[in-house]
Amino acid sequence: MESSPLETRDRYCYWVFIPTRWMDGDPYGHVNNAQYYSFVDTAVTSMLIDKGVLHGPRSNSIGLCVESGCRFLAPVSFPGTIEAGVRIARVGNSSLRYEVGLFKSGDTQPVAAAYFVHVFVDPETRRPVPLSEEVKASMCALTLDA
Repeated sequence: MESSPLETRDRYCYWVFIPTRWMDGDPYGHVNNAQYYSFVDTAVTSMLIDKGVLHGPRSNSIGLCVESGCRFLAPVSFPGTIEAGVRIARVGNSSLRYEVGLFKSGDTQPVAAAYFVHVFVDPETRRPVPLSEEVKASMCALTLDA
């Protein structure tokens, strides 16, 4: 399957490099499709920690995944490095929609294009909580329009 010509490296603002592991493979000789979601989760979580949005157990809110999807465009195998590009597609009152492009090291076209939506909630009540203006500004800086 060929990827859209619009999904190229320059459309992503934040990068995380993830080595493939031997255990990621399946009997067909490539990384299993479920691992792509792990790469997406690793990229998004790394970005959120780096940008100060997630603080672990001392956070006053936690992000719950309410929706995700992935288009698988090309196989990946071991050994290799996935270069995961992250951008923010939407900043809501209490939610963020991330878009993640997974690339083989140095390639211009992604092997997968994924999205992931978090709703931020109070850890005790699980009710949505608004994102701070600081978080919104930090995330807006990772949009394509930034």
